[in-house]
Amino acid sequence: MTANRVLTALVVLAVLTALLAAGIALIYSGPATVVAQGTAAVTQRYTTADIDAALASGPVFLEFETEQCGYCKQQRPITEALASEYEGKVTFIFVDANENRELARAFQVSGVPQMDIILDKKDGYTFVGKDGVTSDSIGASRFLGLTQKDTLKTALDAAVRMRGQ
Repeated sequence: MTANRVLTALVVLAVLTALLAAGIALIYSGPATVVAQGTAAVTQRYTTADIDAALASGPVFLEFETEQCGYCKQQRPITEALASEYEGKVTFIFVDANENRELARAFQVSGVPQMDIILDKKDGYTFVGKDGVTSDSIGASRFLGLTQKDTLKTALDAAVRMRGQ
């Protein structure tokens, strides 16, 4: 085989690998549902860039759920009530963890429902956890499993206060 043929084969292989990776990423990034500042639900694909853009207007409440999860079905009305209460102050984003695995991986989803309250992003995300304590660690600040409204409200109030909303 000549050097030109080897080079051509390597270029073709690189292009095919890139196309395969893009196809896999497309399969794993499914739709997410968002309730933006208390408005009606809309289905759309979301990435961390979308979350970053939402942070420009205030804190973001991110809820990972799945269609089959019984606790998620119990959590959703609690979170939707909070979305109405914090309209104009916090952006609420609902993500199906099965359909949007890339975003679920980025937020280290280990079970559902998982809720994260994101205060801002500088070198990385700053989260607000229980009792309104901030942390750069998602593991230390996430709300995992069915979580009562008052517990989430304490953290949301702290996030709104810290952002001056």
